[in-house]
Amino acid sequence: MFDTTVAVFGAPGRYVQGPGSIRLVGDCAASLGDAAVLVVDAMVREMVADHVAPACAAAGVDLAVLPFAGQLGAATAADLLARLDGRVRTVIAAGGGRAIDAGKALAERIGGGLITLPTVASNDAPTSKNFVLYDDHHRLLEVRHLPRNPDFVIVDTAILSRAPRALFRAGLGDAIAKKFEAEACMAAQGANMFAARPTRLACAIAQSCHDQLVRHAAAAWQVAGTGTVTEDFEAAVEAMILMAGLGFESGGLSLPHAMTRGIPLLPGAAEVPHGLQVAWALLIHFRVIGRHPPAELIELYRATGLPLTLADLGVTAPSDRDLAAMARASLAARHARNMPFAVDEAMLVAAVRANEAGLGLPVVTAGE
Repeated sequence: MFDTTVAVFGAPGRYVQGPGSIRLVGDCAASLGDAAVLVVDAMVREMVADHVAPACAAAGVDLAVLPFAGQLGAATAADLLARLDGRVRTVIAAGGGRAIDAGKALAERIGGGLITLPTVASNDAPTSKNFVLYDDHHRLLEVRHLPRNPDFVIVDTAILSRAPRALFRAGLGDAIAKKFEAEACMAAQGANMFAARPTRLACAIAQSCHDQLVRHAAAAWQVAGTGTVTEDFEAAVEAMILMAGLGFESGGLSLPHAMTRGIPLLPGAAEVPHGLQVAWALLIHFRVIGRHPPAELIELYRATGLPLTLADLGVTAPSDRDLAAMARASLAARHARNMPFAVDEAMLVAAVRANEAGLGLPVVTAGE
C-alpha cells in the first residue's frame, strides 16, 4: 500500500484504559455490529467471559465464545472459523499475545471489526495490525498485517494487575527498546511497519514511552501481580501497550527485534520470552553502534531483573558456531537494515562477546 517516499502513521480507532474498563466492551462491540465472537485464552476463559458475555447481552450483541489453547500457525484462522456457528461481525480477542494474534487471524478471515482485550501487559500486540504465525517447531513462520489497526483496545488495569509479575517484566523488556529502535530507523531512513518512512510523531511517542518507563516502571514492578493498581502501574501499562505499540509500528523496529529471529537458535534460548530477548538485544544494539547504554536504563534493568547477559537468559558458553548462526538469522530480518550503517555478522558476534566479557565498547566499527 505504501513506500518509503511517504511517511505513514497508524493507530487503533479507540484506546480505553482503567480499572473495570472491560464493562465497556459490549457498547464497543455494538458500534461494530450485532454479533461477535470472543476468542479467548483458555486459561482465562471464565474470568473474561463472565464480564464480556453480560456486557454484550446488555448492549444487544449476540456472543459466541471460542477458547484458544492451541498452536498459533497457518491453520489457526481456518480452525477457528470452522468452529463458528452463524454470522459474526466482530472479533473480540482476549488474553495474552498469542490469543490476541489468534483473534487477529480470525478477524482477517471474517473481514469485520476487531476489539483487543489484553489480560497481561506482556507485549504491545493489542494496538497493532500485525500478528505472527509459527511453524510446528514454535519458530516464527510469518508476520501478517491486517488492513487496519484494531477498532477498540480495552485495557482493564484491574485485570492486568493480577497477572504474573514475570509477564509484566517481559512487556517492559519489549517496550524499553522502542525509543532506540525508532531512532535507528529514522537515522537509517528506514521503513516502519507500514513499509513507509517513520513520522516524527511516532518517534516522539517512542521517546515518551521511554521517559514514562524510566520514571514509573520500577515502582510499577513492585506492585505487579498483587492486584493493586497505582498511578505508577497505570503509567507503565500505558507506556508498555499504547506508546510502545504506536512507537514500533509507525516509528519502526531495528536490531533488537531483528535479533529475536536469531536468539532462539542459541542453546537454551528457544523458550525465552520475546520481551527478555529484546531487552538483552538492546544492550548488543548499543555496543554495535558504539554507545554506552544510559545509566538510568541499566538502573531499570537491575531494579526489575531484566537480562544483562546471556547467562541471565539461560544461555551459557555459546560456541562460535552458535553465535554465527544467531547473527546470520538476525541479520536476515528486514529490521536489521534499519541501522545507521550496515551491520555484518562479525560486528554482531564481536558485540555479543564484548558484552559477555564485560568489556568496553566493541572495537568493530562501521567501515571496517
